[in-house]
Amino acid sequence: MLITGLLRSRDGRLPKIAEKVVYDFKKTSLVSRFERFIRSSWVTVNTLYQPLVTDILQTIAATGPVVLLIDSTSMGGRCLCLMVSVWYKQRAIPIAWCCLKGRQGHTPQAVQLALLQHVQGLLPHDSAVVLTGDGEFDGTELLTWLVNDTDWEFVCHTSQSHLLFLSGKWLSLAEIVADLALAPGQTTLLSQCAFTRQQSAVTTNIFVAWHDLEQRHIFFVTNCTTTAEARRWYDHRFTIETCFADLKSRGFRLDLSRIRTPERLERFLLAAVFAYYLIILFGIEAIFSGAFRDLVRTDAFYHSLSRLGFILLDDILNQGDAFPDLGSLPPPNTVPHIVFPP
Repeated sequence: MLITGLLRSRDGRLPKIAEKVVYDFKKTSLVSRFERFIRSSWVTVNTLYQPLVTDILQTIAATGPVVLLIDSTSMGGRCLCLMVSVWYKQRAIPIAWCCLKGRQGHTPQAVQLALLQHVQGLLPHDSAVVLTGDGEFDGTELLTWLVNDTDWEFVCHTSQSHLLFLSGKWLSLAEIVADLALAPGQTTLLSQCAFTRQQSAVTTNIFVAWHDLEQRHIFFVTNCTTTAEARRWYDHRFTIETCFADLKSRGFRLDLSRIRTPERLERFLLAAVFAYYLIILFGIEAIFSGAFRDLVRTDAFYHSLSRLGFILLDDILNQGDAFPDLGSLPPPNTVPHIVFPP
């Protein structure tokens, strides 16, 4: 009922969700049932979600690398949600998350590491894995684990103020760019450098890229061996931002939820992530069935899978049509979905 209510109401407040559910008794009673669900310690998120995650990861790993996207966002009442998602057709599908108190700022490395170790146990055996993250995930404790305990590739943004041991001395990344006399637009890869002096150093590569909008060099810690490879994988990272938008302001409006207890928010997210997965499947159904031709413009195709899913769901509800058999997530190479700008 939570999933149904979220799909119909697209509102993170429990009373609004209850309004959109067919229920034979008072809606206040249904709200109480929702509250009991998210309060219940018997609801174990990982246990309930793992079968679906296993299916998702096996489907993606069969056709190429598993690209993991890690990021955090504010959610609920004064909570942060740390989430790991997997890249699928220009969308990010959540596979694991944890919540903690806090309005903003970086999550602790210990929490990041615990979540990624959990994800490591979910991955198919011998699957190729790439991890991307922003500047929140450049801590040496996390990087040391990635280097020593995984065979993953990784690319994470880092600050220009961090120190690197190069040519016999510690220099900030900004100073290194000045010493190398890199011209605007020029990129480079610094190999096997000690990073960073403030924490226990780890040996890694540094990708120095050029940011066109900001007109300055930016930096990434990585074990990729070429600039093209590092750039290619990091470009995937931004899909987790669109996932957060679909869960919050542009979709289910979880930003309206005032759930203040991290464990309860994690259980509420379980329903929201199931609903989001269904929306992705609705988007795929819109393509496979050809229904998108009657619902959106096709001369400038700029609809994501999630946006197509919302549009198809609305059309089914408006027309009173039967729901399609969505099946399971198909391999990404079988979904002919390419976004063209308007």
